[in-house]
Amino acid sequence: MKRFVKLVAVLLVAALLFTGCNPVAWQEWLQSLLGQNLVPFSEMEYTRPDMDEFRDQLEICTEGAKSDTKASTLMDKVYVLYDIYYRFYTNYKLANIYYYKDLKDIYWAEEYGFCLENSAEVDAGMDQLMYALAGSSLKSQLEAEQYFGAGFFDAYSGQSLWDETFTQLMEQEMKLQNEYDSLAAQALEYSSFYYLDSPVALEMEQVLVDLVKVRNEMAKYTGYDSYLEFAYEFYYDRDYTPTQAMAYMDDVRDELAQLYMEIPASVLSALDKEWSESEMFSYVESTANNMGGIIAQAFTTLKDGGYYDISYGPNKYNASFETFLPYYYVPFVFVNPQGNASDPLAFAHEFGHFCNDYASSGMVCGIDVAEVFSQGMEYLSLFYADDGEELKALKLASSLSTFVEQSAYAQFEHRLYQLEEPTVENVRALYSEIVEGYGFGDLGYGNREYVAVSHLFVAPMYIVSYVVSNDLAMQIYQAEDAEVGAGKKLLEENLTTESLSIVSFAESAGLQDPFADDRVKSLRETFEKVLG
Repeated sequence: MKRFVKLVAVLLVAALLFTGCNPVAWQEWLQSLLGQNLVPFSEMEYTRPDMDEFRDQLEICTEGAKSDTKASTLMDKVYVLYDIYYRFYTNYKLANIYYYKDLKDIYWAEEYGFCLENSAEVDAGMDQLMYALAGSSLKSQLEAEQYFGAGFFDAYSGQSLWDETFTQLMEQEMKLQNEYDSLAAQALEYSSFYYLDSPVALEMEQVLVDLVKVRNEMAKYTGYDSYLEFAYEFYYDRDYTPTQAMAYMDDVRDELAQLYMEIPASVLSALDKEWSESEMFSYVESTANNMGGIIAQAFTTLKDGGYYDISYGPNKYNASFETFLPYYYVPFVFVNPQGNASDPLAFAHEFGHFCNDYASSGMVCGIDVAEVFSQGMEYLSLFYADDGEELKALKLASSLSTFVEQSAYAQFEHRLYQLEEPTVENVRALYSEIVEGYGFGDLGYGNREYVAVSHLFVAPMYIVSYVVSNDLAMQIYQAEDAEVGAGKKLLEENLTTESLSIVSFAESAGLQDPFADDRVKSLRETFEKVLG
């Protein structure tokens, strides 16, 4: 009987998707805070956002856009709104961290739910502001260098996407996501994944069906032929199509799935070693210190400010992620440890995101590109951590797992939104078909296993990011393996990239396009070399 171990922890980067609407002066003010008087995480205070305050100031700004005769007068009002806006998202993220730390904490469950369900109104309001400013007689003054910059409002011509109907659809989506999180808290009553055979899993399945329906309605309302196209453009601004992604995943299945099933038991035995929290911390600390430069600076900031939670907790959310706290202008890392050798790699992964946010003062690249830095840091830790060599084979096995498992999940997700009429029954059938096609259908947790994949619920169309970005991250590994310091240089030089998608980033960084012919075959050769 083959030994089957899920090698990849559920990873979720909570990224800022709204940085594109910032006035230049506000960005400069925030950047001036970086490295100066940083507030330790333990001293950050949460306050429930005041939605009436937001609405009132939004009205003041939109009215000012019509009546004010000086750009400076109007911008004074806009800066007040931005202050409220950043406080909202910082409090939202603080509530998220504390709730995910203990899903049974009722107070934080309510606070997180409040922020989550009001986020659509806040995003809609900021979009409304941009259109009001774009229509102002002061538009040319507002595009001065000290405010928004030349040509900023070109993106806000025509009609806003965020009308009343679209906002309501987004609010429905947020409520369903909050319902999933509540069900995840109930699942803690069961040991391990036994909840997959419980009524809780059935409720999760129905939530996913309802999410698919709402999201498909959202895409249809905004004029897209499919939710795939909508999500690729609206959330990720990708420069490759769903069709290209599906073809890539087909290649992964055909070239790598069988190799994945044949990972030697001797490699997986590395998971038998227990890793403590202090050992996990030391692994990434030694990685950063041995790499030096901005990587070491980032880790010192993380350590001194306590901008991380890598502790074990029985009620912790089954995910690891990095997020950026905009009002304090610092990143934060959250890891749900498993007590084995996957933990130092998970921490290294999220620290890679931390470095990207730290170096660029808040993520300015696309999400697919950001995953290159997180997975790239995992690979580089094999060369720079004091204990890196002993995890080399396991990391390569984990990487193979990322390609195969995440491709299967991503392909399932892509086809999920193409179902004519999604139901619990045909979603289960689709999942079974996909995983059996990858050859590991009989080794998982049955046809309900997908409810444990949180990305399907809270980060739609994100999963494929792990797959295509891992291709570029593997190239960082290959560069470091061929020449000491070459991979490190690649990562460091690109931490501040503003590339929004993976193909353009690959070109600018001198890396091979993941969609190039026979790319997956070359990956297979690297895996065979290490894993035998």
